[in-house]
Amino acid sequence: MAELGRRAFLAAVALFKPSFDSLVLGTSKGELAPGRFSPSSEEFLALSARLTGHANLNRAAADALLKALLAKPGYAGRLARPDAALEREIIVAWYTGTYEAGGEQRLFTHSGALQWPAIGVPTPGTCAGRFGAWAQPPRT
Repeated sequence: MAELGRRAFLAAVALFKPSFDSLVLGTSKGELAPGRFSPSSEEFLALSARLTGHANLNRAAADALLKALLAKPGYAGRLARPDAALEREIIVAWYTGTYEAGGEQRLFTHSGALQWPAIGVPTPGTCAGRFGAWAQPPRT
């Protein structure tokens, strides 16, 4: 049996998503599910965890990011049914710890940004171990 790679799986999901939405949610492209205007804090945290693959995301950072996204015109509806572009925007925000507002990047978390563990370094500006650990040669 041939293995289904991640890209092929995501392409298949994207291909069938409109049909799935209309069948299961009773919505068509461009519509919100009945009674849904924006996700709750819990729903956004679950969405972020699913997109990033990290279950232990900071709740305060998630609330700050959700508030920033909801402040953007038209984002309440997009967050109720995120598309691929919005999902990428959320992933980038979590990895960099920033979001765009008014044409400039704003910080919503520094120590909670996922880029630091991804590249294997401690968060700059934070204590990275016991006292004097910086003076020891790195582990191989």
